[in-house]
Amino acid sequence: MNKTLTLTTKESMQCYIEQVWPMLVASYAKVSGGLHFESAEQLIAATQRWRLEVRNKKVIAVTIFKAKLGWKLVAMATCRNYAEKAKYALRRLIKADLSRCWMELSERAERFVLEQCGGQHFVVHGSLVFSLLNKPILPSLTDGYHYQREVGGILKAKIIVGTPHIY
Repeated sequence: MNKTLTLTTKESMQCYIEQVWPMLVASYAKVSGGLHFESAEQLIAATQRWRLEVRNKKVIAVTIFKAKLGWKLVAMATCRNYAEKAKYALRRLIKADLSRCWMELSERAERFVLEQCGGQHFVVHGSLVFSLLNKPILPSLTDGYHYQREVGGILKAKIIVGTPHIY
């Protein structure tokens, strides 16, 4: 039986970092632009909320958030040893949070959230992207939702999904 934990203190994050950090590193190893944290310490210092799916005391899926116009999901990962169970757990975490968080997606993460997590119902129009990111972007002429921006020195096509808090 899985247990869902929400961590909001640096102390509680420290208790799980030895499981979470290697999962994130492995999950982002083949993502162009890679993981946006240099170290486990920086991950803890720069983020405010973690959601974990724990099975028999092992973290099998994680979502990482920053407090930015609500909760911005900035990283996600699964434990490869748990394969489909971990993927299912990650799907549950994301589905539960789409109405109260937002995320920038590309590549496999975009397909996963849009096709398997109900993300297609939470796509944010491209006209709102600059006000959410406050970073240089190139709008897409194809669909009004995708845009391009530089990530880690690489120009990437991205989309925003979820429920940002725009005031």
